Amino acid sequence: MDNSCVADLLLPSGGWDVPKLKHLFDQETVIAILKNGSPPGSGQDSWLWTLESNGRFSSKSAYLSQALERAPQCNVAPALWNKLWNSKIMERHKVLWWCILSQALPVRAVIKRRLQIDDSSCPLCGRGEETMEHLFLTCDVAMHLWRSSPWGIFPVCDIGVRVWDWVKFIWSLNSRGLRVDDVFLYASFVVDNIWRMRNDVIHNNCTPNVLKYIDHICSSFADAHTSLLHSPTPPEKDTWMPPPLDWIKLNCDVRVGLESMCIAVVARNHLGRVVSIHTARLDFSEALCGEAAACCLAVSVALDLKYNYVIVESDSRLVINALNGKATHWALENYVSFCSKSSPYLMCCNFSNVSRNCNFAAHNVAKWAFTHQVFGSIPINSVPENILCNDHEV
Repeated sequence: MDNSCVADLLLPSGGWDVPKLKHLFDQETVIAILKNGSPPGSGQDSWLWTLESNGRFSSKSAYLSQALERAPQCNVAPALWNKLWNSKIMERHKVLWWCILSQALPVRAVIKRRLQIDDSSCPLCGRGEETMEHLFLTCDVAMHLWRSSPWGIFPVCDIGVRVWDWVKFIWSLNSRGLRVDDVFLYASFVVDNIWRMRNDVIHNNCTPNVLKYIDHICSSFADAHTSLLHSPTPPEKDTWMPPPLDWIKLNCDVRVGLESMCIAVVARNHLGRVVSIHTARLDFSEALCGEAAACCLAVSVALDLKYNYVIVESDSRLVINALNGKATHWALENYVSFCSKSSPYLMCCNFSNVSRNCNFAAHNVAKWAFTHQVFGSIPINSVPENILCNDHEV
């Protein structure tokens, strides 16, 4: 036996692991080892898998050994891998995360270490080498997908920061009042679409269509959230309901672009009729702040048009909770302050969270106004009638 095999058969106290010896050798050999410290030299040789206590090969121990070899600088503890495999995300996303975190995806920096290639630059932005960290964390094009997050979080990376650090940061967000399962599910769709976009550029010679991928992320997240995650809050209504008599309901939403976005407010009365439509352009692209700004626009519209009793509806739970004092978020402080100072001038103003299915009219108007660059107080008859629907996206 060589030294490595001997070490696997010794106990921490220095004695022999007798049960393991009896499992691996016949009785005569075990007696010889215990007596002389080595086998007698007779008998047949056999293969021994030292990573398992029974000496037999297992794919689990082989996988763990490779994972630790690939990412030793990340101090990847088995508990972190277990957390990944037990996450409430799609199975193919778990495999994708494993490939990213194990440096197993064929990005150009990885290929360059094995083969001679002429170009190792990022195919999305053309700046810097396409490493795992650059592609998924710091690439300017990929950053637009991260900024679409409804929680307003995105990676801000210094030199030496790795994808594992970003994943562990997401997993720590429960201490900041966010549901980690929600954020990690969204992040999984982001990395999936970054990889899809990258492959479309390389293999299909496509120009990156960031808005298309952002829409795909949002719709995929909404669909998967229903099946993978159970909300701790009561289920939301799936159909829009008009407000009571003498009340006005203002639905708000935002359409995010690359460098700007459009916020929209659709006001309807107790009969469900549209009484006013307002949009505004914002020269930044933070989705969370856009949702809050849309609520501020709704309050301003109510004040300007002298609506006394209003209900402001948004499909951003985080924004509505902040406006109702149930949660805090540093990025929303100015918007919350505006609403808290302005709403007392109304007879009654309520902020309500609704599902996306109840907010299609505002969503469609924001999308239409952003596409046609139409901002301000919009005449109702100038808006296509089919987009003022309550039951589907146009």
